[in-house]
Amino acid sequence: MAKIVDITQWKEASETLKKGGLIAFATDTIYGIACRYDNQASQEKLKHAKARPEEKSLPLVVGNLAQCEEIAEITSREKKIIEKWLPGAITLILKKKSCVPDWVTNGKDTLAVRMIDVAGINEMIQDVGVPLFLTSANLSGEPVCQDANEVNERLGNKIEVILDGKHRDGLASTILDCTQDELVVLRQGPIQLEDILKSLEE
Repeated sequence: MAKIVDITQWKEASETLKKGGLIAFATDTIYGIACRYDNQASQEKLKHAKARPEEKSLPLVVGNLAQCEEIAEITSREKKIIEKWLPGAITLILKKKSCVPDWVTNGKDTLAVRMIDVAGINEMIQDVGVPLFLTSANLSGEPVCQDANEVNERLGNKIEVILDGKHRDGLASTILDCTQDELVVLRQGPIQLEDILKSLEE
């Protein structure tokens, strides 16, 4: 089974990630499991842990704007959205930079990127030094785990550390496609398109 530690003890989880291991933690929406994005073996472990279909690419979570700019093409519009709405319950679809290997995105030219509004998590990601793959803590097609003990019962034999914390509302993030001239919401979550558009006019 995995080791459960308080979210304030994120250094232990960070060391696990640096070594290519899997961790789980409470996000500002749901419980998720994660690994470093630049390790293909870790990606395979994560997909195996979830029994996730191979053709589905994994979302990424960054610790700050700088990490986002390392992997994605950021225009002034996207930068304004990031500075206003992240960290928060919004996932941005962005064009990936050519330096990002194709296996990261299953050959797609886009990335799904977000930043989490939970104390300690962004510090942990910055400490790891690279973005993380992050996906919901469940087997594909099954309900998402609601607490650390449930994560351990269902996935504890596949991950190494669980950061114990409370997720907020259980609502999945808004997914915003930023790859076209006009912004498009692909999945409605807590943040509304009209509010995003208003913020761009400010």
